[in-house]
Parts: sequence; C-alpha cells; structure tokens
Amino acid sequence: MQTPVRVLCVDDNELVADSVRRRLQMEPAYSWAGWFRHTDELLADGAARAADVILLDIDMPGQDTFGVVRRLGETAPDARVVMFSGYVRSDYIDRAIEAGAWGYISKNDGIDEVLDAVRQVALGEFALSRDAFTEQGRSVR
Repeated sequence: MQTPVRVLCVDDNELVADSVRRRLQMEPAYSWAGWFRHTDELLADGAARAADVILLDIDMPGQDTFGVVRRLGETAPDARVVMFSGYVRSDYIDRAIEAGAWGYISKNDGIDEVLDAVRQVALGEFALSRDAFTEQGRSVR
C-alpha cells in the first residue's frame, strides 16, 4: 500500500478549504495535512515540512505568496507548492513558476481537476489547470 499524499491548504476562504478537505477525505490516496488562512501561520508553524503538496491561494493576507514559495523551497524542500487561485493571469503564472511552484490551478476548475493536479505534482510532474494552460498559451514570453 502506498503512503497517501499529504495535502496542506493555505487559503483565507474557509469554505474553499473545507471543500478541498472533504473531497480529499473521500480518497484513500490523499490525506489532509491541515489548513492555514494566513501565509505567516504557514511559515511560523513548520507544517509545510510534513506536507507533500501545498495548495496556496495567490491572494493571501500576510507575506507575499511568491516570496513564500521561494522561502518554502529553502525551509521545506520536499513540499511542492501548487498555486490555487481565482486569478488566472499569465504574469502570475510566470511569477509562480519563477518562484518555484510546481503548478498553477484555477479555482474555477472542479475539485476532480484539483486532485488530478495534486496527483501529478506528487509524482514530480508540473501541473497547469485548463484555464491556466489557456492563459499561458496567450503569454508572449
């Protein structure tokens, strides 16, 4: 039996976090590692070191999320961050990738797409949701 993928959610919207938690708990391949509503809580707690994948909302109270992704790369190098946002813009996607995120998921996607992205990232693959992939295709990098 494989060890479940431990998922930590960092989102200031309790309903979003609860929805992710409920869906994860229905799948034996995943386990809920917790929830923070503030980036400072995430950095102070150290829970990131226990997570395999961190779903991180891009618009959060506390420290800048792109800086948080960089810092987690140093303090929790085994945890892979997936930006999880209602803002799907090519400049945000570019910044997230440059900061070290393993993926960018739109909150407009269904929960099954979110779980697919978590699975991909846990397997060491980069993940972009449909909305992010479409937006990134418009980018003139």
